[in-house]
Amino acid sequence: MAEDPESVALLAEEAEQRPRPGCNRLVTLLPVVALLSLAFFFTPHTKSLRGNEAGAVQLSLLLFEPVDGGIERACRGADQNDNNPSHFVVTSASDLASCQLLCLEYGGCQGVEFHSGNGRCELWIRPDGIQASRSFSPAECYRRVGILEPVDGGVDRACRGGSTSDNNPSNYEIREAQSFEDCQRECLIAAECRGIEFSAGRCEIWTRPEGIQASISLSGFQCYRATSTANTETTTATSTLTSLTTVTATSLTTSATATSVTASATTSATSILATTPSPDAISFRGVDGGIDRVCRGANENDNDPSHFEVFDVDDLEACKDLCRVTTACVGIESIGRRCEIWTRLDGIQASREVAGYQCLEAVMFAPVDGGQNRACRGNAPGDNLPEYYQIATAFSMEDCQQQCEANSTTCTGVEFSGNRCEIWNRAIWTSIALDGFQCFRYVSRVQMTFLTEVLASTWDITGGVDVECRGADPEDDSPGYYSLVEASSLQRCQDRCLALTICKGIEYRRGHCELWTRPGGIQATKPLADSVCLQRPGSSPPGAVQTKYVAHYMPWFLGFDNGYDHFCQGNAHYESYLGVYDLNNRDIIRQQLDLMKNSSIDGLWIDYQLASWNDVIDVIMEETAIRGMGVAIVMDSVTNPNIFIDAAQKMVEWTSLSHYYRHNGIPVVPIFQTPDINFQAFPFEAYYMVRRESNPPAWANGSYPWVTPSLNSLDLYYQQDHSLSSFAIGAAFRGFRDCYSDRTLITPFLQMMGPTLDLASKFQPEFVQVITWNDYSEGTMIEPSWVRPRNLCLSACAQNVQNCLTTAACDSGFDPLDCSKPYGNFSGPVDPQCNSNAIASADDDLRLLAEHIRAEAEGTLQLDYGALSTFTGLVTETEGWYYRTSEEIMMVK
Repeated sequence: MAEDPESVALLAEEAEQRPRPGCNRLVTLLPVVALLSLAFFFTPHTKSLRGNEAGAVQLSLLLFEPVDGGIERACRGADQNDNNPSHFVVTSASDLASCQLLCLEYGGCQGVEFHSGNGRCELWIRPDGIQASRSFSPAECYRRVGILEPVDGGVDRACRGGSTSDNNPSNYEIREAQSFEDCQRECLIAAECRGIEFSAGRCEIWTRPEGIQASISLSGFQCYRATSTANTETTTATSTLTSLTTVTATSLTTSATATSVTASATTSATSILATTPSPDAISFRGVDGGIDRVCRGANENDNDPSHFEVFDVDDLEACKDLCRVTTACVGIESIGRRCEIWTRLDGIQASREVAGYQCLEAVMFAPVDGGQNRACRGNAPGDNLPEYYQIATAFSMEDCQQQCEANSTTCTGVEFSGNRCEIWNRAIWTSIALDGFQCFRYVSRVQMTFLTEVLASTWDITGGVDVECRGADPEDDSPGYYSLVEASSLQRCQDRCLALTICKGIEYRRGHCELWTRPGGIQATKPLADSVCLQRPGSSPPGAVQTKYVAHYMPWFLGFDNGYDHFCQGNAHYESYLGVYDLNNRDIIRQQLDLMKNSSIDGLWIDYQLASWNDVIDVIMEETAIRGMGVAIVMDSVTNPNIFIDAAQKMVEWTSLSHYYRHNGIPVVPIFQTPDINFQAFPFEAYYMVRRESNPPAWANGSYPWVTPSLNSLDLYYQQDHSLSSFAIGAAFRGFRDCYSDRTLITPFLQMMGPTLDLASKFQPEFVQVITWNDYSEGTMIEPSWVRPRNLCLSACAQNVQNCLTTAACDSGFDPLDCSKPYGNFSGPVDPQCNSNAIASADDDLRLLAEHIRAEAEGTLQLDYGALSTFTGLVTETEGWYYRTSEEIMMVK
């Protein structure tokens, strides 16, 4: 079949007028290419978004509308023949949604044309917009009709519907998203998207017909609504960035506010941004020499495909040109026509020897404080030691810079005056005014982003940049001085330090955040490239810790009519100081609560599985209110997967009580979930906090840890940056020694109370759940108790059940002795088989907990965090988290 002559001619026209990404003509596209690169150059790098499902068509009509149907249409200006190259900027994208995301982030963008075949993305910047289109396959043309505007500032705001209390789950759909950009992209591919709420790993796509009409203050959240551009002032093509790019998780305020470097030296973060060089000023230096090297990420084996995109280009120079105009390009790998554009957030940190390849990092000369009539300095105006630079002769600034490039592995910048060229070998932090001098930094894109973050900070810098923190001297670096935690940016690292009253300062570099808690503070530093050591402003007074210690409470002891579950029908290695008690007796509950209150326990997290427990829980609610203790209900689906449905009415009642635990005014609902749980959101707003497991459900707001034999697993949990950044939950427990009716399921681990308390104090979460108060079958109870003598049937059980169980039924051949509790009495010798003369008391664990809480509150707690890294407890550590089901205990790896 003959091809349509008009289509052939149009294809030829497109091929002639639109050079493909990577060819040498790319650098001559148009002057505003410089603006595109400038806009993204010194902002947090945009993640390379790769294809959506099978090239799904974008449907978000609130942000983009198809031009003449959109599909198989090429965008045009005033008419279908108006394809002036000045109308658009050419870049690349993995799919249509990614191309549209670039448009949202680029000031003055009126729409996009996207080619799925080669990833060509045209950002149309014609002031009058896209007014026509022309048939062309496989192009797509969309006109921008809306923006995502911040709601009440956007940052640290959670979205709401018609009022601040309207967070009905029907208002939005929950999607997984690793970044704010990913969440924006989810909105772009949802036809009904009215806006987004983003917090770490969680993206709410708001579909409420009336949109987002309110918000509340909530740390770590971002809220944006989709609105028509007709309601906003049109952005010009010379705009650097829309407000969207300044509110990502790693963005920084770069206003004209001066930032303190030392008492005598100040630098403005905007001095970097205001004088950003054009793409033509971007050059390249070899990584580990560059020749016969392939690029890698964190190490020589890190070649994750998400780090780069592959293009077919003419040669090495074309690959460089493509990097110069590609958003977030940090370097290239090149061989023949193959060009890898690297966009990894932390840059190219390693390489590997492979013949014929080249690995190059994108670098440039950035003026310091304007560059002109400035002389370079180190940390302060007077910091100009001769060992910081080498002196060479140069006839121009360009000549001086070329000599720096020749020493690219050590050169950090240049100072030029007359024929004198100083080639610096340490970080240039500031400068002084001096006529006839010029000062430029020589940095990579990643380094420049890092410097911008540091300059935006108001914290005192210890020893300048390119250093790591130390204790008393440069070699004093005990692991007990700091906690390594996750943080997506310098600001987030600082926030986590501020949330820890014992934090003295931070050491930060991309992907690395240390919270320093050394009592003597940070007194020294040691050189380390692309790292900074910052002192926390001010100090924290003793007693400022706000951690609440809460006991996980089991209300299932309901008398002989119910078989004294876990006392008689169940089994246990231990016996309570209260005997075989019945919680229908209010006096028992009163005794327990008085003991908790006197032990500085703040309140209870009450395990809830069955409606038959309601009467006991109602009594607990009354008695805790009298004592000023808090409560929360732990939804436990072990015996009832439909517990959310069955409990809805009572939860409305219980969570309305004034002493129910809340965070930011919102009830906290912990959940002990099993795989078959039937989650149904309650008819009120709540924080749903699930037990920590490998893949928390999408509906969860956060998680909490459970018992584990591995202190390392618990430490890693604390290090994670949880979705509710200011709302963390910790755990403290004596260990685990279960005895069910006729078996022991898991090798016990004991003597964990002290180490888990110390670890909790190291991170100071909002809640520490003490696991548990009274789960006797699993041996986690801290209620005063002692070891039951073997082969002894509890007297109350002997009178009421036919087969009275003894602990001998639990012997599975791997049960170690518990030599921490008295044997058969409230106080006295431990188990005779321990072969020990030790004397123990039934309340030893509880007294240890009480002393710890009081010392922490008074600021007198003395801890050796370094010792925690070597603790193994009574048994060898294994990784994992334990949780019970109705029939057995399982380990989640």
